[in-house]
Amino acid sequence: STEQQTRALRMVATRDDLTGLLNRKAFLDLAAELLNDRVVTQGTGALILADLDHFKAVNDTHGHAAGDLALQAFAGACRDTVRSTDLVGRYGGEEFILLIPGASADRAQKTAAEVSRRLAQIPTVDGLHMPTVSYGVALYDSGTSDLDDLIASADRALYEAKSLGRNRTVHSDGIG
Repeated sequence: STEQQTRALRMVATRDDLTGLLNRKAFLDLAAELLNDRVVTQGTGALILADLDHFKAVNDTHGHAAGDLALQAFAGACRDTVRSTDLVGRYGGEEFILLIPGASADRAQKTAAEVSRRLAQIPTVDGLHMPTVSYGVALYDSGTSDLDDLIASADRALYEAKSLGRNRTVHSDGIG
């Protein structure tokens, strides 16, 4: 039916081919809507940027198929961890983005730890060990309306996580 075709096209337009997660544009559109819908978010929450550590080395050492496998494994670990009300997207390359409405700093930390735990438990193939992950977390409140500022804040925290040695979660000290 035409409705099924439309739904299928919408799915293709909003999903990342490799991981099945929301693509960057779809994530940003939905996250901006959620951020402005205070009934859903209760006014607070967390945005997490995640980056697979030493991902280039995975591709260089084991090939792009192994890199794709690692990306798919991380996406699966995210899907298995988050709630249906959370958003997860592939932000680009080996970078992912999560929006967790209503989450505290503690909940964001636990979510990141659980995703990493699930990823680490995935059986290795042909000597490929799943990469560790660095996370940058930015919290938002009822006064936060600019998604770009929120992402920039999480990105600064992610940069700090990487500079501190990777495989860790760093919380931003605020937006701006």
